[in-house]
Amino acid sequence: MRLAAPARWVTALALSLACLANAAPAEDARAAFSVRLLGLPVGKMQFAAREDASAYAVNGAFQTSGVGRIVDAGFRLSAQGGVADGRLAPTAYDEQIDTGSRRSTVQLRYKSGVPRITGGSAVAEVANDPDALDPATQGGTVDPLTALWGALRDRPADGICRYDVVIFDGQRRARLAMTSRSEAGGRVTCSGAYTRLQGFSASEMKRQTVYPFAITYAPVGALMQAQTLSVRSSFGTAEMTRD
Repeated sequence: MRLAAPARWVTALALSLACLANAAPAEDARAAFSVRLLGLPVGKMQFAAREDASAYAVNGAFQTSGVGRIVDAGFRLSAQGGVADGRLAPTAYDEQIDTGSRRSTVQLRYKSGVPRITGGSAVAEVANDPDALDPATQGGTVDPLTALWGALRDRPADGICRYDVVIFDGQRRARLAMTSRSEAGGRVTCSGAYTRLQGFSASEMKRQTVYPFAITYAPVGALMQAQTLSVRSSFGTAEMTRD
């Protein structure tokens, strides 16, 4: 995904609510977030997901809107896979991005945890880049949507801030990790960082490598539900607030 930081992974790490295919029967989860940059509204992000004890599927859509938008841009993402010990392991990921000036697509498929690029504009981009990361070396990584949804989905309070995944989007490798926990008024805030690792341009790495973030959860029934997500960057703070 190529979106201006800090929106790259916030609006993803960084989405139409299409039907969820090949997921085991379970309760549907839907979530909508308003996205702001420097306090100004820039768009809406929506998720639709289905998950049970062994499988998950999630779709996400983001579209710019509001006075703070710089260009008309949006993206659609979908991912599905298995669930083991509460962790999401993707088997398929599809991405469509329109930045307003450029469109890009990528399809990833996984076998034994190792991704393969099976379609989209990323195929030619990787083939023409002698320094491109080899997907065969990216075993154990997750796609951007799985990483983001894994942090935002409803989860038990116990261990909610123990979250650490490595992301591969077909061209770039990054890490999303929570490192601290605080509590106030029944709410839990998990703090950590999104860190660029490999595959980014020299100018991207020079501009900023580590993006501190915080997610605040509130109790809803027996689980904790994400209410806000904020990410700090050299451009300012980007925020997602649950509608």
